[in-house]
This record gives sequence, structure tokens and C-alpha cells, in this order.
Amino acid sequence: MLVCPVCEKSFSGVNLVRCPNDGSPLYALGTDRGPPLGPGTRIAGKYEIVSEVARRGGAGRTFIARQNNLQRNVELRVLSPESVKGPSDQARFQREVATWGKLQSDHLVRLYDSGFTPEGAPYMALEVVEGGALGELTRSGKTLDVSTLKVVARQALLGLAAAHEAGVLHRDLSPDALIFGHRPDGTSHLRLTGFGLAKHVATGDEDPTAITMTGNFIGNPAYMAPEWMLEGKVGPGVDLFALGITLYELAAGTRPVKVTTNSEALAAYIKGKPTPLLDYRPDLPRALCTFIEGLFAFDPRQRYADAETALRDLDAVEAGAVPSVRVGVSHRPGILTRPFLLIGAALGAAAAGTLLAFLLR
Repeated sequence: MLVCPVCEKSFSGVNLVRCPNDGSPLYALGTDRGPPLGPGTRIAGKYEIVSEVARRGGAGRTFIARQNNLQRNVELRVLSPESVKGPSDQARFQREVATWGKLQSDHLVRLYDSGFTPEGAPYMALEVVEGGALGELTRSGKTLDVSTLKVVARQALLGLAAAHEAGVLHRDLSPDALIFGHRPDGTSHLRLTGFGLAKHVATGDEDPTAITMTGNFIGNPAYMAPEWMLEGKVGPGVDLFALGITLYELAAGTRPVKVTTNSEALAAYIKGKPTPLLDYRPDLPRALCTFIEGLFAFDPRQRYADAETALRDLDAVEAGAVPSVRVGVSHRPGILTRPFLLIGAALGAAAAGTLLAFLLR
């Protein structure tokens, strides 16, 4: 599903890069249905679909499938055939998922296998992980208590640290990408999934788009760092920004800015006026709120530089200290941020969306 951030119209099954109405870059939200699939369908001659499950972050449809030759179940992610447009895109997909498959962490869902269906649809076979996506919790209107919120923050950062150390950016982190369950001993356990939009920063590929929809500017705008949305810059900070928005949402039951459209989200981030987390959760320690807000600071210079630094600050927070990143809640751009951000602050939502379209031409 392709969505225009300005006119809000969606386009399904159409090979477009820009909106035919206003020329804005289209966001690919990963909802294309792809080929007809269901129980009994065989994929690549070795996976037989058992049932479809709720999407757990990332693009495509998710199934439980049986890998008969190894007598095990896998989580099978099948993307749209339109996700790749040629041999170079297929090579990129194979390179990126091969990198993900090498990641070793107790907090990352493992990738077993990948390939293409006869129709050209990319697929990934993942480890089946018990537990539910935390997106189910946010959609039900529930929030996390203080202790669970700290566990989720720590284990998500451990997963990101392992991925970033290997040179892999997630680029699609949200509550749906956090699978939360328990180990056999009853302790809480979180794993990151949804690496379908992952980028290997060591490849030298400067394309800001993701492998699952080459040529379109993609990602969920609600969790996208401003430097990515406005300038196409990606690095570890985009994952930390998304994690900060995610933790805020898990704590408050809503995101830092109340918006109903993509263009309103852009305008809100430019204006830099998120609601303080303490307004929603006065029971949370102030230092923990400051820590979470430091993860999604608008200005990347005021954000944590990497997951390891954030983990050290989380240790300090749990020990009763004040985080080293003290951004408060203003999140306003620094003086070195591009002047057009300040211009955008004075614009309305629709105009801000138009500004985005102009900048990404």
C-alpha cells in the first residue's frame, strides 16, 4: 500500500514513486497483499503454510509454516512481488537478509532462510518466538508499568546494540517489532523482529530507501527521525529515535504528538512540541521520562549517539542518577539545523507536507 503524505490518498498494486495528484514521494506502508496465499500453500517447495498471523512489524504478510525437511515450524514473511524491480534489487535483498541472518543476539529474532517465490515475491523464514507483539498492547489502550517499561527499554537497546555492532540498521522499529514473552524460568524476554527494511551501513549503498520497496521513500512516518524524513540521512540515531517514540507510546498509551495525518506528524516534529511524558504518567520517575525523551530528541545532536551510551544512561537512571542527555521536552532544532526546518515551523500541516515533497524531489 502506497500512501501520499500530502493528499492522504492510497494506491494499491500500482508501480508509482510519486503521487500522481501532487508529485509527493509515496510512503510504502507494507500492506500490499501480494499473491493469494493460505493454509496448504507451498513456498519454494519446502515451506507449507499452516496459518496467517498478525503482522509483527515490517512489510508483507506473516504466516506460521511447516518446514517439512527439518520438521520444524517457522515464521514466514512474504513480501509483495513489487518489492523488487530487477536483478540489482534482488541482489540487494539477498545481501541484506544474509547480513541479518548472521546476527547473533538473545534479543533478535533469528533469520533462517530467504529467497523468492515463482511469482518473484521475496520471502524470509524466521525463528518462531513465543509471545505477543507489543503493538497489540498499544492498540488495546493498555500501558506498561514502570518495571516492565525498564525491561523493554533495556532489552530493546541490547538488541539494537548487537545489530548496530554488525553494521545493521533496523529502520522500522515500532511496538509491532517488539515481541515480548517469557523464558522457561519465567523471566521477561524481549526480541526485535521486523528487520525487513534493514540496511547494512557497511555496504556503501547510499540509497535512503529500503530493500523492500526500492525507489519509494518508505517507513512509518510516526516513528521516523526528522533527519531521515527531511534529508534522507540514516544512522543508528534513526533506530534510537523510533525506540524513544515506541517507549513513550508504551508508557503513555499515545505518541508524543497528537496527529491524525502524516503531514500533521511532520509539522509537529518540525515545531518540536511533544507533550511531556510526565503529563500522562506522573507515576514514572522523572529521570526515566528524561531518558525516553532523550532517545527521540528532534535534533540528532541532542539524542543518544548509540545504543551502548543509552544503555549506560539507563543504568544510571535505575541507580537514581540524572541522564546525561538532558533535552527536556522542547526537542527544538539546534542552530546548525537547516534553516528550512525553522521555516517549516511556521507552516500549517498541509504546507509542511508540501515542503517535504519539495525537499525530496
